[in-house]
Amino acid sequence: MIYEIAGLKVEMEPKFGRLTRQSESYRSSGIPVMTVKPDPQDEARVVMARPSEEEREYICCSAAFCREIIPYGRFYLHASAVVYEGEAYLFSAPSGTGKSTHTALWKQLFPKSYILNDDKPVICPGKEQITVWGTPFAGKTNLHVNRGVLLKGICFLKQGSENQIRQAEEDRALALMLDHTWRPGTNDQMNLLLDMLGQVVAQTKIYEMSCNREPEAAELSYRVMKGK
Repeated sequence: MIYEIAGLKVEMEPKFGRLTRQSESYRSSGIPVMTVKPDPQDEARVVMARPSEEEREYICCSAAFCREIIPYGRFYLHASAVVYEGEAYLFSAPSGTGKSTHTALWKQLFPKSYILNDDKPVICPGKEQITVWGTPFAGKTNLHVNRGVLLKGICFLKQGSENQIRQAEEDRALALMLDHTWRPGTNDQMNLLLDMLGQVVAQTKIYEMSCNREPEAAELSYRVMKGK
């Protein structure tokens, strides 16, 4: 089957319900530029956690997709991407730290906002603008939209009793992004990734935020990242 994910024609043959359902809105036609299928090495690692066959397919195809897009000028960020007023705001944090909770606060605060992707949005840097795409690889919440939206800002979260946010220095921003994406195993692809990360850091404000789970946290992050 042919899908269009993050602006790329992708061949993928899901066998089980979860990936089939989440990919349905990406169905397309035409000639694929890449093929996504589980890698035996990924399957061997994942099987140690004893997931179901359905979950194993989802995890391994997600990993394969994240690897394959690097040569096509795209990379994923482990983040929850919320869209408001036509711009995408990405919130990244280790699993279970609260990125989905924070974007859920945005949805409460701004009823017209929506989640573009809740786990693996794809970033496509360009010379004049940077686009964020939804993907069918959306984590446990299954919140995703097949759409590309201009990137406004990225924020790396950690839990705290008080809400504080600051802009990250360029080197720090680069390190944070590298820690929350897939690192290629070859020098050529790593150079491609580093070049893309550099473009994002040069064109986008990157923030670090310590926050609680109250609506005031979302209000603060929006006000600062929007530039108000």
